[in-house]
Amino acid sequence: MGKGGTFAAEKIIRIKTMNDLKHFLQSIPKAFVLFGRAFKNAKKDFWISIQVLFWVSLVLSILFYFVEHAAQPDEYRDWWQAIVWTLTRYIGDPGHFAGNGPITLTGRHIDSFIGILKILIFAVPAGLVANGFRKAMEDDRKEKHLRECRLKIQKSFRRRLSSSDKDKKSPMYRVIPRRISPITLQAKKGMTENDIIETVSSFDEFRLRNLAGSQTASEHPQDRLVIEMLPLNERTVDGCKIDRTTYGVKINRQSNVTIVAPTAATENSIGHFAYYLAQFGGFNLISREFVTDVDEPVSYYKIEGKREDWEKPLADFVDDIQDISNSEDKWNIVLAAADNVHDTQVHLVHNTIAKCDVPMTTLDEEKLQKLFSELSETLKVNYELSADLDEKYKPVGNKNIGVIAGGGSKNNAFTIRISYSVITWSDNWLPIIVDMTKTIKQHLELPERQQFVDNPSWKKKGKGYGFGDGEILSEVNDEKANVN
Repeated sequence: MGKGGTFAAEKIIRIKTMNDLKHFLQSIPKAFVLFGRAFKNAKKDFWISIQVLFWVSLVLSILFYFVEHAAQPDEYRDWWQAIVWTLTRYIGDPGHFAGNGPITLTGRHIDSFIGILKILIFAVPAGLVANGFRKAMEDDRKEKHLRECRLKIQKSFRRRLSSSDKDKKSPMYRVIPRRISPITLQAKKGMTENDIIETVSSFDEFRLRNLAGSQTASEHPQDRLVIEMLPLNERTVDGCKIDRTTYGVKINRQSNVTIVAPTAATENSIGHFAYYLAQFGGFNLISREFVTDVDEPVSYYKIEGKREDWEKPLADFVDDIQDISNSEDKWNIVLAAADNVHDTQVHLVHNTIAKCDVPMTTLDEEKLQKLFSELSETLKVNYELSADLDEKYKPVGNKNIGVIAGGGSKNNAFTIRISYSVITWSDNWLPIIVDMTKTIKQHLELPERQQFVDNPSWKKKGKGYGFGDGEILSEVNDEKANVN
């Protein structure tokens, strides 16, 4: 080989050696992390084993004192001398404190048993730490696998072009799917059912839904599991910050209108519908995406109890709505799903003094009446959908979130209950949202923001998956959002 070849070979060897050294140095912090996890895994068993060994040693010391004190009263004068003798048996008596040792047969048997304990004192903790280290490595491999599965599921929620009118002509906007079937992930991504369930359970930007909950008994529902994705990106596609909170997400666009979704965590598709209604309208969004305790569910729509008894996420939820709609010209629109039991698909619900003995939830009733009149006509003409105002559902009461957050006293509030047939099953959900957006903007928004603008950001690919751009928010940002 010539000098050039030798030099090239030596250069390759040096590069390989440097890479190996770099990988070795990078692995050192991880090794310490794994060792810490190993000790943490074994901490409880380690402590129990130490306690057992201590008490066994103490009992043996007492027995040793009884049998040896009678035979060697000068050598083992008190309890402490017997205990010192037992402890020095474990460390080899470097200071010669233990005396001459046992002379009775029973004392020698105790001495032999303590010799066995001496081995166990080191063997048992070492075994526990080794077992904890093995478990830590298994957990590390599992975490890496779940992160890979997480990315696969995230990329299944790529934003796709969808038409904003029912004739599918124009314009086209990129929106994420309302749901993904686990069967689709198994078929296209090669994921197992266990992978899917564990990943969805481990990362809170996903949740499992059963679509059977979106149908009535007359529709003969069948259990069908799907996955929904939560809007936990750092920012929206149009650049607004998404604040993660204890209850879910908050987006403040400085709008006159706030879309409130108190049931996004519990009702199929309503969170997805609320997010895009807020995005296309340029409205604020307060959406409850998390459930604190599935075994003890708390309603954020009809709020029970006194404020001092509320869970912290509920208190944060109400506070954020009040902060964002703190004047008499602001409007809170509470979205909730409706069962497919009525011949009407869209229900506007509020309260008037004439209906029942509860304060009105609107300060400007005329605006709401005009909004309802135009919205009901648009839905009927364009989609053959029916709408009603305070007919199919009773007017809201004092426990309604809109009232609790100031509706009728500090701001305006009303509820829109939308049938599952629209938000979950209809192919026209996006055109319906766009038309609802235009009507709401025209009647409730500030004059300078009433015009519907076709925003280019709604069409861009960006990162390509999830509701918005940037990393998925993995923890609560605001200090006030730390759950007790």
